Amino acid sequence: MKNFLQLVRELPTAVRIMLLCAMARSISFFGILAYLPIYLNDSLGMNGANVGYVLGICLLVGTFVSVYGGYLADRFVKVDFMIVLDVLLTLLYGGLPFLDSPVLVIAVLLVANTASSSMSVTANALLADLLPSENRAKVFSLRYSLQNIGAAVGPFLGVWTVKAGTGGPFWLAAGVIFAALLPLVIFRRLFTAGPAGAKAAAEGAEGAAASASSDDESMNFREVLRVMRADRRLGLFTLGGILSIVVYGPLLTYMSQYLVLVESRDTAYQLVAYISAANAIVVISTQYVIGSRLKEKTLLRWLTWGTGAFVLGLVGMALSTNVWIIVAAIVVFTIGEVIVVPAEYMFIDNIAPENLRGSYFGAQNLVHVGVAIGPIICGFLLVHASPAAMFAALIALVVLGWWFYVLGCRASAPAPASESEAVRSA
Repeated sequence: MKNFLQLVRELPTAVRIMLLCAMARSISFFGILAYLPIYLNDSLGMNGANVGYVLGICLLVGTFVSVYGGYLADRFVKVDFMIVLDVLLTLLYGGLPFLDSPVLVIAVLLVANTASSSMSVTANALLADLLPSENRAKVFSLRYSLQNIGAAVGPFLGVWTVKAGTGGPFWLAAGVIFAALLPLVIFRRLFTAGPAGAKAAAEGAEGAAASASSDDESMNFREVLRVMRADRRLGLFTLGGILSIVVYGPLLTYMSQYLVLVESRDTAYQLVAYISAANAIVVISTQYVIGSRLKEKTLLRWLTWGTGAFVLGLVGMALSTNVWIIVAAIVVFTIGEVIVVPAEYMFIDNIAPENLRGSYFGAQNLVHVGVAIGPIICGFLLVHASPAAMFAALIALVVLGWWFYVLGCRASAPAPASESEAVRSA
């Protein structure tokens, strides 16, 4: 605890602001997410299948477009790009309750998901810019803990604001994001300094950012994609991340699918509540403790332990629906999540070139495709095979993901080449 408090005190003001903003955006996102299916059904008359299609498509579009969002983060001053995205999200969420056309609502949700995904990528890149390398894993872990606090609080606030009207959760989201926007605007100059501190800002960090931006402008988006495609480490780790997040990302979704099939609805709902609470408590209480111990030299060892925790947790969940066994299995399983999430950020941060950090984090954000794939795989296996087959498939996927991590850690960096050489080689 002493080391934790010391770290927080020593963090630059800009980083502390970003951590609080990350929690605020998590509150807004999950406050809407819990309410959105109800809103689409009651206000727009969408059935359950159409709601699923809309939410899934919005997630996938936002994930894929965030690759370009990372490219834009490299071309512009990152804090300015975040301000633009926050303004856009405030307007979109604030205006949603006034729309009654399903087409317009879907269009707004698509743009909002794209802006939210691009915000996440840009925030990752800016945090890395603001911190020395030895503190990045610790701060990424701390941010993930705060985001999980937001995920736990957001749905309750969203439900509470429904009392103010059908648009309550959207106005809550707009208000929270606007509150997160204000310190970015007021303290903007703090975000243009790197880990060297205020001296860089005082001596003209904006000029340095403009110079870096002019260098980046010589590479268009297609050329940046070529550079990333040539980096086998990035591709292998992204594949590993997709397969891993299939297992831990939609945990509540596929466990709900499974438990409703093998237990009564009341028992299933009760068990899902225990699973959600256990997962949140473990993440919040252990994320910083474990994440602060991640080191570049031992990253693969930690990923192996994390994968082992996933496997043990899945085996426990498959063996019994007894509440104590399920909770114990979730605790072990969540340790894997607590290890893998910051380890992925740390690996990408280590391999990303300084001028392409946003683009690399944008590519890494593609792992969220796995969140959409997971429920589809599990639903298919539960209908056409058995619960045992579902858990076996999840174990196989997470082990395969670990193997891609191994290959990514062992792969060598691409040979340096000039821009003209990269273009000619294409």
